[in-house]
Amino acid sequence: MAKNYQGCLDKLAAAAPETQSALIRSLLPGIEAALNSGQRLKAIWKALRKEGLQITYRGFHLAISRARKKQTASSGWGKECTPSQAQGLREAEVKPVEECDPLANLKLLDKENRPGFHWRASRDLNALVYGTDVPTDKNK
Repeated sequence: MAKNYQGCLDKLAAAAPETQSALIRSLLPGIEAALNSGQRLKAIWKALRKEGLQITYRGFHLAISRARKKQTASSGWGKECTPSQAQGLREAEVKPVEECDPLANLKLLDKENRPGFHWRASRDLNALVYGTDVPTDKNK
């Protein structure tokens, strides 16, 4: 008895989705193309409604946003990196302790030209007041 499993799966894949969310997910590339061409989501919904899609605009909008989230969340699962990319990732991950600076991000912020007043304390009062590093005898 020969079973035709692949034929059965092909028939299921060719059939229309049973749920509206699955239908929206299957139509998402076409909807995105229409949106990228300048069409509004409401116009797309009205056109699909004329073709027989029985869903409210709020439900359509919600299904689109969920399908987009699901598409971006699942896009990273199927990616495989080549051996050269994997080697590069391994080399980037391993750093000696001397190269790791936990305050590197703060140093970058300090170098940037930030708006507002920023106190940069000087170690010596003479450098702060007179602009010199020569100590006076009065302070000692």
